[in-house]
Amino acid sequence: MMEACNLVTVHRTTGVINVPRIIRVRSHSPSTETVYVRLLLGQTPKLWEEAAEALAVALGAERIGIERIRPQVIALIVQRSEPFTQVVVPPDLPTDAEAVDLSRVFLGETEHGTDWHAPLIGQHWLITGATGSGKNSITWMALRACAPLIRDGLVRLHVVNPKGTELNALRPVAHRYAESDGDIVDVVQGFWSTMQARKQVLAEQGRRTFAMSRETPLDVLVVDELGAVTGYGDRSLTKGVQAVLPLILSQSRALGGSVIGALQEPTKDVIPQRDLFSLRVCLRATSAGHVDMVLGDDMRRRGALADEIPNVPESAGIGFVVRQRSRTPVRVRAAYCDDTDIADLVRVAGWPHSELTTVAG
Repeated sequence: MMEACNLVTVHRTTGVINVPRIIRVRSHSPSTETVYVRLLLGQTPKLWEEAAEALAVALGAERIGIERIRPQVIALIVQRSEPFTQVVVPPDLPTDAEAVDLSRVFLGETEHGTDWHAPLIGQHWLITGATGSGKNSITWMALRACAPLIRDGLVRLHVVNPKGTELNALRPVAHRYAESDGDIVDVVQGFWSTMQARKQVLAEQGRRTFAMSRETPLDVLVVDELGAVTGYGDRSLTKGVQAVLPLILSQSRALGGSVIGALQEPTKDVIPQRDLFSLRVCLRATSAGHVDMVLGDDMRRRGALADEIPNVPESAGIGFVVRQRSRTPVRVRAAYCDDTDIADLVRVAGWPHSELTTVAG
C-alpha cells in the first residue's frame, strides 16, 4: 500500500525498498483510529499530506488527517465512517456563577470521543457554515455557559441580529440588542465606546489585565450574520461597522471584550479581519476553498474536508476546528440546543427589564 501511494524509498545501491514503520495503532471508536508512523529519512509530513487522499482510498477510509507528533513521527487520523451518529445533548444549565469557567466552555464532542471545550473569555470566535449547518448551536452553547453570569451582572450581551430570527430570543436578556441597520451601527460602535472607556478605567487603576467583575463585566458582542453587516449589506451599515470592527477585534480581548460572529460565505471581501479571530470553526461548506479561508492554508489538504459533509439535517453541527499546538484539523460536533434549552437560558439569565439598554430593532 505504501508503495502504491509513493511513500517508500529505494536504496540507490542495493535496490532494497524501505517502508515506513507503524509504531502503534490506537482505536478511539468503531469509526476513528490513529496510526502512528515513523517516517523514512528524506520524508516530510507535507509529503504525507499530499498523499492523504490516495491513502484514504487505499485504506477504505472516508478521510485521513495528518498530525506531526515529533521529528520523524506523524499520526494518521483515519476516519472510516461518520463518528457522530447521534445528537450531542448539552449538559445541565449551570445556575451558580461560581460553577462557570469561561476559560473552558463545553461546546460538544470531538472525533476522538472526548469533550470539545474552548475558552470564551479573552477570545474571539468565528463560526462559518452553509445554511442549515448548525452555526448557532455553538453560539447557544457559549451563552448557556454565561447564563448565571448574565443574571449576576458579570457578563453583558450586545446582540446584532440582522436576520431578526433565531437570536431574537435573547432580546429580554441582552444589554443591547439591534436588528435594523441604524441600530446595528449604534450597537457595534457603542461596544467599541465601552471598550475605550474600559481602557481608561484599567489605566486609572494601574491594571494591565482585565478581571471580570460587576464593575468591569465581560462584554460579549454576538453577530448572527457577519456578512450582512460587513460585506453585502447596506453601504452605510457596512461602512459604519467596518470603521470600528477591526479595532474591536484587535484590541478588545485584553479589555474584557469577546466577539462571536457567524458567517455563511467566508470570503476576504466579507470578513477581511478573519485572522483576528482566535477560534475559527468551519462547519459544512459549499466550496472547498472556504475551508482554507476559515481554518488556514492547507487545512483541507490536512484532512478538514468540510465541503464533503453531507447536506442533510443529521449532519447539523458537524465541522472542523484546528488544534492550536499541532495545527491539526479535528472533526467536532456541537451540542444541539432545542427551544426548551434556549428558554432555560433566558429564564436563568433573567435580567430586570428596567436595567436593559436595548436598542429597539
